[in-house]
Amino acid sequence: MEAGGRYRDLRVLDAGTKNSTMSGKFADAYPDRFFTPGINEPGMIGIATGMAMAGRRVVACDMAVFLHHAYAHIRAAARQGDIHLVIAASHTGIAVGPDGGSAHDITDLARMRLVPGFKVLTPWDGRQVKKAVEKVLAEPGRYYLRLNRPPVPVFLSEDFRFEIGKAYRLREGDGVTLVACGDKVFTALQAAERLGEGVAEVIGVATMEPLDTATIIASAARTGRVVTVEDHMFVGGLFEAVAGLMAQTRPTPMRRVSLERTFTTSGQPDELARIYAVDMQAVVETCRKFLDET
Repeated sequence: MEAGGRYRDLRVLDAGTKNSTMSGKFADAYPDRFFTPGINEPGMIGIATGMAMAGRRVVACDMAVFLHHAYAHIRAAARQGDIHLVIAASHTGIAVGPDGGSAHDITDLARMRLVPGFKVLTPWDGRQVKKAVEKVLAEPGRYYLRLNRPPVPVFLSEDFRFEIGKAYRLREGDGVTLVACGDKVFTALQAAERLGEGVAEVIGVATMEPLDTATIIASAARTGRVVTVEDHMFVGGLFEAVAGLMAQTRPTPMRRVSLERTFTTSGQPDELARIYAVDMQAVVETCRKFLDET
């Protein structure tokens, strides 16, 4: 809403999900700058790309799972030069919960990491989401912004800086490195607390592409063990990004807390996190076993 007043060239689109993505608030405030093609994700991305090519800064909003339909158009958008386009994808991962397994997008990071030119952002809490939005609207480029549906604890301070392409060491430890993204950064911090003082180092990843390789490599060198934590299938997600990095630069024993290559079911977010072993207890159990084995 603040951005609408700041940027007169800002255009927002939504493919029939404005009540879910909350883009309807922008539509109410700036009806002449809000557009919808209806339930038509390819059309939305096509129109958004055209507006961006005409020099507008554009935000296209939708539930992540529906953006499957527009993948070819997203790839085409990435080829259109120096456009300013933000894809704001909400309802990601199993955190969508009772919307059902068909609504759980647990492969979006894998898809978007494959598209050259897109920066892929995974903010951790509401404060960082706000700073990420400010950043992507101020700096021209192509962005994929991964957002949650349910409330996420706000744990960052107001003065915590956000930089695209930067990972952050949030807690020091010398036994194992926890590399987490999105809302699972808070889960990793909880697990580190449970493991005890000085055991787990926590690296928060707010940008999947480009990945801050230096920060992750430095932490792996200190601890000699890496565990990734994500609300996403391990295929193409944070685990494979970090494993590929380690394989090329500093081979390091690794484990993962992630979703398997599977379809998920309906349930409350906390219930599903336990069922699919991506909750805080799963992180603690994985780390303790890892430490015992090595």
